[in-house]
Amino acid sequence: MKNNKYTFKHTTYSLPLIFLLILIPFFLAAQKKVPVIKSSIDNVVIKDGKNIRLNWRLEPSANPDIYYINIPRKKGITTLKTDQGEINFNSKYGKSFNFIVLLNEKDSCHIQFKAADEPTAIKANTEQEYPVSIPFEIIGSRIYLQGKLNNERSVKIQFDLGAGTTCINKAIASQSGLTFNSQTLVNNTQGTNLSKTSTGNQLTIGALSWQEVPFTEVSNMQSHEDLIIGNSLFRDKVIEIDYDLQLLTVHERLPKKAKRFATQPVLFEQHRPKLEVYFQHEEKLYSHWFLFDTGREGTMLIGEDFTQQKKYWKELEELQLINGKKIIRLDAIVGGVKINDIVTNAADPSKPGGRGSLLGNQVLSKFNVILDNLNGAIYLSPNKRTNTPYSDYAAYLKEFSK
Repeated sequence: MKNNKYTFKHTTYSLPLIFLLILIPFFLAAQKKVPVIKSSIDNVVIKDGKNIRLNWRLEPSANPDIYYINIPRKKGITTLKTDQGEINFNSKYGKSFNFIVLLNEKDSCHIQFKAADEPTAIKANTEQEYPVSIPFEIIGSRIYLQGKLNNERSVKIQFDLGAGTTCINKAIASQSGLTFNSQTLVNNTQGTNLSKTSTGNQLTIGALSWQEVPFTEVSNMQSHEDLIIGNSLFRDKVIEIDYDLQLLTVHERLPKKAKRFATQPVLFEQHRPKLEVYFQHEEKLYSHWFLFDTGREGTMLIGEDFTQQKKYWKELEELQLINGKKIIRLDAIVGGVKINDIVTNAADPSKPGGRGSLLGNQVLSKFNVILDNLNGAIYLSPNKRTNTPYSDYAAYLKEFSK
């Protein structure tokens, strides 16, 4: 029988080669130095994709100071620009980019761009396969869902895409069994106030449930409303609002029917979707980014974010002036559809109240909606509510004549 033999070759390395192998990791580390740019001012600008431009204050004490990409699952370029240079990040979901801004040649500001969900994100659980559909009712022009709070209390829930936080009606808060252990700064129709917050709650709506949901106590809700929820519970999903069937459907990916809808980009402000809207006033065409506010009963609001620009406040010709606000008449173009003779109000920029521009549900409920949170797009299609009344010029004249 022939023996199988294994041959081992012994290699002897010279001393200089050993040192070279040891030094290779140090050379690689040197090649991964954190990029540095300079600035002589602490207010810089971040550009996130094509449509987002915001002011960013440099904080040397933060390490790192994290900026979360607005639409993390969508590839794009994010730029930080100082008075002395700029730096770019080609974002990809799950990736981050670290760099330093050297402020006034002495303070190192460590910044991280992060293409990920914010750590406060609350994700839905379900034992059912997606898509999941939930029936709703319409009161006025708002959407209401039935749900259960902490597996005990049945609640009526307003679905408000203009809500930056989840809320509970102060009128029922004391009876709800919630423990209020925190506070949240809330900006709503009652101004900006610090309100009590209960953390760690469970919310169930249809086949969906969420854990660790915070609820902030507010006193500007209607008597028939127990809770308000918004887009913060759906940022990793695609949501569809069908007013014709009165169904809210949650998808994991964009449905095929979206191809039949008009589409345009959205961006998010505290999870709340905003879209670019064109409107015509006194034969002049304007465009601006408006909050998609399904919790607003009216048509729209022209906020300080618009009127403080250029000479827009002076250019808006009012029908009358009420409490410092101009009542104006305009035509709006939403989802490719022209909505004529809207009467709304515009905020005086010299008397700031913190209200931004928004579209309300008297306009929005005229469209079936698909909101693609994953890719930053909204799809709109006119529905059977197209001819429902709204605050228009004829209604204004009738009311004014009284």
